[in-house]
Amino acid sequence: MEAKQLDAYKKNNALLCQFIVRLSSFYEGFSGAIDSELKTLRSHLSGTPNFSLAAVSIEKLNKSLQSQEITLRKYSIDTVSSIEEATKQLQKIVFEDTELKALTTQQLIKLNQPIDDIFSIYKLYAKAIALYRIALNKQIVGLETSTSDTQTVDTSAPKAQEENPHYRSIMIELNQLIASYAQKKPDDRQLRDIKQRLEDGMNEDQLLKSCVVILRMIVQDAMSEASLTGKVIQGLHRSLGEIGSSVSATIEGSTTQFEQRQAGNEVLKQHLDSFEEVVSESHSLEALKAQTQDKVNTLLSTLQKQQVDDQQGQEDLIALLTSMQDRIETLQNQTSVYKKKLAEQAAQSRTDPLTRLPNRQAYNEKLDIAYAQFKQNNMPLTVAVVDIDHFKSINDRFGHAAGDKTLQVVSKYLKQQIGDNEFIARWGGEEFVMLLPNTPMKHIEAKLNEIRTALSQMPFKFKQQKVQITASFGATSFRKNEDKEAVFERADEYLYKAKRNGRNLVITDISEQ
Repeated sequence: MEAKQLDAYKKNNALLCQFIVRLSSFYEGFSGAIDSELKTLRSHLSGTPNFSLAAVSIEKLNKSLQSQEITLRKYSIDTVSSIEEATKQLQKIVFEDTELKALTTQQLIKLNQPIDDIFSIYKLYAKAIALYRIALNKQIVGLETSTSDTQTVDTSAPKAQEENPHYRSIMIELNQLIASYAQKKPDDRQLRDIKQRLEDGMNEDQLLKSCVVILRMIVQDAMSEASLTGKVIQGLHRSLGEIGSSVSATIEGSTTQFEQRQAGNEVLKQHLDSFEEVVSESHSLEALKAQTQDKVNTLLSTLQKQQVDDQQGQEDLIALLTSMQDRIETLQNQTSVYKKKLAEQAAQSRTDPLTRLPNRQAYNEKLDIAYAQFKQNNMPLTVAVVDIDHFKSINDRFGHAAGDKTLQVVSKYLKQQIGDNEFIARWGGEEFVMLLPNTPMKHIEAKLNEIRTALSQMPFKFKQQKVQITASFGATSFRKNEDKEAVFERADEYLYKAKRNGRNLVITDISEQ
């Protein structure tokens, strides 16, 4: 019987070892430190198991797993959130495409449903990439044409692709994201390569691959931010726990002190009652004097003990309150630091890193406010789009540093020309967008022409060579019951009409009448 039990025990051990080895291999990739220890554990359990060393590895793994601040569940939530944000951005870009809009809506519905396991996230991620591929394929249909008679490629196709509003919108969005990440990771070779290809021009396949790279960076950023947030929350939770313990200790100490005082009062009452008995039962003055002295000594001793207990209780209470005050101050300092960091991150997320102008996100938020005011008071609201002429040639002739410097100088100049109630943001690339409220179009047209003329007269010099910088403008006002996207598209159309008509022009609603 013992031999059978021993044999069963060995088989169970072997089966358990095999299960642990396979399970550890299945979960490999979650954490570098844990992967290393899992590999060590597998070596201890493979072949002839060494349970002593395996126990040491298991203990280390337990500590590592407990100290992991980003759990699989949190990773899943953050990743789904990043995919959801990317899908929402795509939905804004393809809002006119009924089929794609329906597909992105279905994707958003799935993203808001409970995630059963981590592998479901990969399906959602693959679906998001597929949606981007569909969107890009739709934009290039008809753009790359060839004539069967001459068998020559139509060189206007890339230009038509670039002028497609949806293609341009994706390119601009990608440009802004890359500019933001380039500031965080200036030495990232992959980012530099994508930025260079964007400036040189991309086909749909290259654009899709670049979108995937940026999506991965967004996910990594979300995980890093989750780690930072987790550390702060853990610190706050720890401080709050310490304060809670101090409060409990204070209440407990006060309760104990109150009970001790009640007990002391009861003893004093008993001593006073015994005084009455001594007085009533004493038969001589000498006996009364002796008994009274004895009772007084006892009473004095009780009072002294109660005084000592009270003093000790007060000291304990003061110590606890002082400790609580220190912890509250620490908590306030931690909260202030985190609030400051959040404010800095919020400001950074709304600021273009190169020009220090508000970025596209800040523009969208400002437009929402201005649009609500327009609908409420029906006062004029104008959108103006500005694009630097021949910007690519500046990069090609003088280098990207010269191009960046041009953007910085032009953006600074444009910002100086707008009023306090007006707004300007970098839309992407060499393009800027203005919000001009409560001003008639004839005044806006005159103002934009003044800005255009002054810009063309600014002295620019690259590599000892004078260069004239000009810009084209398209401006249009909101009409009754018109949505925001339609207004921007019309301003964009005016801008490209100015480009086609020779550049360095202002096209507005007035000039189009």
